[in-house]
Amino acid sequence: MRPLLIAMFTVFSSVLTWAGDLDFGYSPAPGPGESPTFIVTPKRAAASMRVVIEAGDRTFEFTRGAVPAGSAQRFEWRRDDRVTEATAWVQVDFADSATEEVRVPFSWSYSAPLKVDLSRASADIARRVLSIEVTAPVERAEIVAYGARKAVLDERTVEVDDGPGRIEVPWVGDPGEVVLLDVKLHAANAWAGFTYSPWFLDIPHDDVRFASNSHQIPPDEEPKLRATLAQLRDVIEKYGEVVPVKIYIAGCTDTVGSKEHNRALSRRRARAIAQWLRAQGVDRPIYYYGFGEDLLAVPTGDGVDEAANRRALYLVGANPPGQGSGIPSVSWIPL
Repeated sequence: MRPLLIAMFTVFSSVLTWAGDLDFGYSPAPGPGESPTFIVTPKRAAASMRVVIEAGDRTFEFTRGAVPAGSAQRFEWRRDDRVTEATAWVQVDFADSATEEVRVPFSWSYSAPLKVDLSRASADIARRVLSIEVTAPVERAEIVAYGARKAVLDERTVEVDDGPGRIEVPWVGDPGEVVLLDVKLHAANAWAGFTYSPWFLDIPHDDVRFASNSHQIPPDEEPKLRATLAQLRDVIEKYGEVVPVKIYIAGCTDTVGSKEHNRALSRRRARAIAQWLRAQGVDRPIYYYGFGEDLLAVPTGDGVDEAANRRALYLVGANPPGQGSGIPSVSWIPL
């Protein structure tokens, strides 16, 4: 329920006996699904109360019996988004037989829900801002920055005063340490929360040396994978409670063979490593993709048998590698 704005109105009365013994309130911005509301509060005990609301071409009539002094009486009527103003005719018979009649004009606006579109969210680390899309004006943002093991790195409220459309939220915390930003945006009559993770790691490792035109992992190369597995488990232990850790395996080849053949070969290599990790008990989501000869570690011409290019990258993050990672945006394949 949205907060109600309580306001005193100038009293226009055909019978001014006991004028000023009524307080009036209304809902200035009914939210989605909420009805317009008018409130009458007698300062003295009332024997009866009659309220007629004229809104657009409709009339709504309400009656109440005995009303104690100070008891707020709420009157709601059917919502029509085309109508945002009304006149209330109020007649109150007090317990001491005095009567007060009042005409109260008022208006309101229907507040749009505040929604956040993260589909095109981006972070500019150099400028320390996070850009997002919102559907309503945003007044301020409450931001908490979390680091490894969910340590709170920074927490503050910042003024935004922007929107609707694309807005910039100031960055909070050291970008080199922030794993997750927890953001709550406040509009005039609504709020919306979201989390954003800029966190991304490229795990250092010794490359598995695949035989030319093969995706089989040689037994003497498995110690390299076990060393990488230990690092992955350490990453999961540090960050797994903060963000949903996902693992991305990027397969690569040398330039021997056609581009199409190499893409397929690199995809099989990436899948072989992903399957090895799963077989060792890694229960986090694992994705793989074959980049073929598009991500050469050692630039070569076509048809060059370069062992360093027959490799895989181990990428860890809450989301797929994004802009600035050096990895093209692709549709990663879930294992």
